Amino acid sequence: EYEDLCFVLVPHDESLPLKELSMKVPKNRSGTGTNGDLLVDELKPFFKALSKKVDMNLFNDQATKTLGSSNDDIQVSQETLQKVAEQGQVETFCLVNPMPSNKFQSVNIYLDEVGMLKRLPLNKRAADFGLKAGFNPPPKFYGDIFLGRVMTKPVLKNVNFKLGVDTSPDAEWIQNATIENLEYQSEMNKLTGQGNHLQPSADGENGVAKSEQDGLFSWTQTDEEIEIIVPIGSEGGKPLTSKEIKGRGLKVKYFPRKLRISFDNRELLCLNLYESVDPDSCTWTLDAGAKVTSLVITCEKNDAMSWPRITA
Repeated sequence: EYEDLCFVLVPHDESLPLKELSMKVPKNRSGTGTNGDLLVDELKPFFKALSKKVDMNLFNDQATKTLGSSNDDIQVSQETLQKVAEQGQVETFCLVNPMPSNKFQSVNIYLDEVGMLKRLPLNKRAADFGLKAGFNPPPKFYGDIFLGRVMTKPVLKNVNFKLGVDTSPDAEWIQNATIENLEYQSEMNKLTGQGNHLQPSADGENGVAKSEQDGLFSWTQTDEEIEIIVPIGSEGGKPLTSKEIKGRGLKVKYFPRKLRISFDNRELLCLNLYESVDPDSCTWTLDAGAKVTSLVITCEKNDAMSWPRITA
């Protein structure tokens, strides 16, 4: 005997509405599927259909940042990563952990395991669910995601997650998420003897500049702004003066998703930005250092959020 199991699609495109989906599942379904979670198997074809070529440069950057490895130490090949992408691997992120207070029901995000490496766009609405659940800063989710619910006791099985009643800001699980997650973390800390683990900072955060293109430029960011530093040059071991630089035709052009810099009648840098900025709020200045004068560009982001990288 079968029944409908409901879950919700959250497209990355904010112009598209959230959509309730359903699948036929056995009424007696405890312990079936991957680790008892039927949605993991159900959603693999969806992510497989959206397969894209993975970006090895992004993989190497993330591996170095997370594992402290150099590129020479990383043994995963482009072919191996592409096979993972083509298989449609599903990652789950727990928004609310199962506790007695929520009848041992967790709320999960289901996402493409290699979405970032495919350069899928950020899903801002998914991050907003994370923020409401008490994750601050919220995790970054890439591409379309799904929301579902799993009961862990007395048996492990999927249960309904409904559009409207479960996705509204005043949904019961959202209202209780922060305190329930804190209680769960406290219990886990007691069991493991470990404290909370913080997310690694994104590139350019906390005032730590991220160098790009072999030192052609570097950048830092806050949620509200991005700052780009471009060394202009020096002559005779001395930095060029502001007058010399301006006299040699320094031009900076701002676009919502692009930045173009020219100097000495040639294009010095052209950046396709990860997200949009407000061109009217962009400014530049020259900073004369001991050895080189740098162009410092500041742009206000249209959406206050951390960028995982500077380029699209």
